[in-house]
Amino acid sequence: MYDHLTSPTTLGGMPLRNRIAMAAMGVEIAEKTGHAGEPIIAYYEQRARGGVGLIITEVCAAAYPHGATAERQLAISSDDYLPGLRALTDRVHSHGAKIALQLVHHGKQSRLDTKQGRAVLMPSMPRFKGKNDMHKDMSREELGMMAAATGGGRATIKEADTDDIAWAIDVFASAAERARRAGFDAVELHSAHGYLLSEFLSPAWNFREDEYGGSAENRARLLCEVIRASKERAGADFPIWARLDSREFQTPGGIEPEDCARTAELAARAGADAIHVTAYSDSTSGVAFTDGPLTHFEDAYVEAATLVKSRVSVPVIAVGRIEPETANGLIRDGKADIVAMGRKLLADPDLANKLAEGRPEDIRPCIYCYTCVAQPFFDRAVRCAVNPITASEMTLGQAEREQAATQKRVLIVGGGPSGMEAARLARLRGHDVVLCEKYDRLGGTLRFAGLVYLPNEKLLDWLEAQVAKLGVDVRLNTEVTPELIREIAPDEVLVAAGARRAKPDIPGVDRDHVFDGDDLRALLTGQGDGEASKKLGLLGRVAVSAGRATGLTSNSKRLREASKAYMPVGKEVTIIGGGLVGLELAEFMVERGRQVTILEEAPRFGLEMAHPRRWRVLHDLRTHGVTIHGKVHVRSIGEREVSYEVRGGEDGPTPATVVADTVILAIGLDSNPDVATRLKEAGVPVREIGDVTGVGYIEGAIKDGFHAALEL
Repeated sequence: MYDHLTSPTTLGGMPLRNRIAMAAMGVEIAEKTGHAGEPIIAYYEQRARGGVGLIITEVCAAAYPHGATAERQLAISSDDYLPGLRALTDRVHSHGAKIALQLVHHGKQSRLDTKQGRAVLMPSMPRFKGKNDMHKDMSREELGMMAAATGGGRATIKEADTDDIAWAIDVFASAAERARRAGFDAVELHSAHGYLLSEFLSPAWNFREDEYGGSAENRARLLCEVIRASKERAGADFPIWARLDSREFQTPGGIEPEDCARTAELAARAGADAIHVTAYSDSTSGVAFTDGPLTHFEDAYVEAATLVKSRVSVPVIAVGRIEPETANGLIRDGKADIVAMGRKLLADPDLANKLAEGRPEDIRPCIYCYTCVAQPFFDRAVRCAVNPITASEMTLGQAEREQAATQKRVLIVGGGPSGMEAARLARLRGHDVVLCEKYDRLGGTLRFAGLVYLPNEKLLDWLEAQVAKLGVDVRLNTEVTPELIREIAPDEVLVAAGARRAKPDIPGVDRDHVFDGDDLRALLTGQGDGEASKKLGLLGRVAVSAGRATGLTSNSKRLREASKAYMPVGKEVTIIGGGLVGLELAEFMVERGRQVTILEEAPRFGLEMAHPRRWRVLHDLRTHGVTIHGKVHVRSIGEREVSYEVRGGEDGPTPATVVADTVILAIGLDSNPDVATRLKEAGVPVREIGDVTGVGYIEGAIKDGFHAALEL
């Protein structure tokens, strides 16, 4: 099925075992001095062991600390860095992968220069001011952490003169030569994402009137000179290529696909052995970040890669949320030669091996929550919401491969994400696992979350499949009692029974058109006791009964489509609560033609989301006409309206009402100690995990389940 993607190829004479590359991602787990230490070596080794053909490292500062964006990014500005880098390349090579060092000068985004009092280097004084809306939907804490990354200072700009340009060329060439001595198989010149080389390429940033500005050929001159100098210093047979922006989204006068194709031609003529096609956008705008470089859309830059492929004879690397099926087709059809994957390889480093072995169903899916890429904004180490091992490979890298010292009989109470993850890892480590779920299907709140956001459903499918494949003893429709515990006789009990939902003290909250998350889950997925359907009229009850009888509510794909035609929800929907749950529900309702209003007590929305996903969700909701109010106190729920007041104004609270056929409560979740308290009387050690201890959402649930199983 993936025979083209998993087939061998060559790039600049470098043999690759398959066409899967690990895209460069800033992870900030190098040492504070830029050296490669054991944490980052183990991180890359894990991906090499997982079978990728080529690893492209995170951005490595060629002139570190000059032109660097963080202290904990790789550096190669002197021979002092070579021992650590050599250890890195040796470990990657021991697993049969090739590794390219991505070289960069961050230009206007050299945060470390700003923090340490140096001017940032640019081709010209900037004219484009950008939208500057990034702060709009961020918390004070987040803004404070972002400011700390630059020391709270404001960047001063140095317009590059001829000496600066000569210095930059020498810095890149010297770094390429060191990279070869460090054992790297190739170098990727980062000429995209708003960094120095891309600023010279961009008509939105380069206004020079000398030989490095003006025409496309002049704007590409610096890149071409860097390629030639690097080849001369590192050797003509050493593969070197350029990563190029195919577009600068939301940037008037910025790079367009035709500009990228022309630059690719010039770079290839200068000696580039490949072209890696990506994209960028207005760096001051929050939502623009999810256009480029971290796209929210599948196959976002494929068309541009195909254009470049038609214009150059060297290999083309495509990137941009490309699923393996699509990647295989691109290579089969000659539209790309290699496909780079980033977030997918954080979620599952073994992706390439699983594809080669014909086990795509075993690939842990990325849920595109942006948790990973949110961290560099705050100078924090990368982490993954679905893979707790990411960035902890040095200490946890063997967790899924090592058997526990003592095999135990383990009872897990609750089949949500935390319970399933605990069952999965415990079984992998040799424990005898019984998983009890009180409903007729596994999933818990993840089943409903998967209905409203498709990537969550893929995670649910994977967890269910792994639990089944590993032979976990799953008992559905089973309420765990002290008597059952005595019957099963476990050595340990993990309670993953989920959160408790408290009803808010709002007059009218008991009306029939008011639903909470548990009600909606019961109505739409069939997971519940049926009490929610009593709130519906005759037509609604018939529809829900028919859905359950025909199995529609147990098939998320069919239900997702059917809900576009009918849902037991009115046309005017008010959601009380603007956190993660409220925003995702609003997305779901808007896609089904509802007019939605969100009322949130806090001044900011969706703070449980990683901020890049929050930017995208809030932008999309506002674009689709959703009204979102913060600083709101809900006073009452009437028969056809919700009364509330907006607080924080100079003249005191402002009363208001909104029409509402349906009211959805997206608040009230809290820890749930009741189940564990009841079970402890059985005299067996009980550990609480997941939302039962406090709402941690998917990341918290997976992390809790993983570590609980690891510590058995």
